[in-house]
Amino acid sequence: MYKLSYILKNSNQFDWSDALFLPEDEVWNKETEGMVLDPDDVEDDVIDLPKDAIDNNLIYALSMQLIQSIVENVKKQRMEVSEEDLIEAFLFYYDNDAYIEFQVSLSV
Repeated sequence: MYKLSYILKNSNQFDWSDALFLPEDEVWNKETEGMVLDPDDVEDDVIDLPKDAIDNNLIYALSMQLIQSIVENVKKQRMEVSEEDLIEAFLFYYDNDAYIEFQVSLSV
């Protein structure tokens, strides 16, 4: 199990064909613990989840390929990317099926 903040910060270390699984019964934040698993590693076609996800009451969140894309999008918008930026972008995408557009603040 990894914290969501760790998974997002290190998304390129995971195989793009894997997926992120997170707890079904809690509000996700940077401290939320989840697993990166092969989504095709299922034992039961009726319950289309890997055994480790079932055992830990986790649901499919997003593919790692998509998470890597979300992180790249944030890095293109921000010179310095914080954990909060990554969490906000991840949650925005999960809720809206769209990339977040961070507001650019211009200081004079």
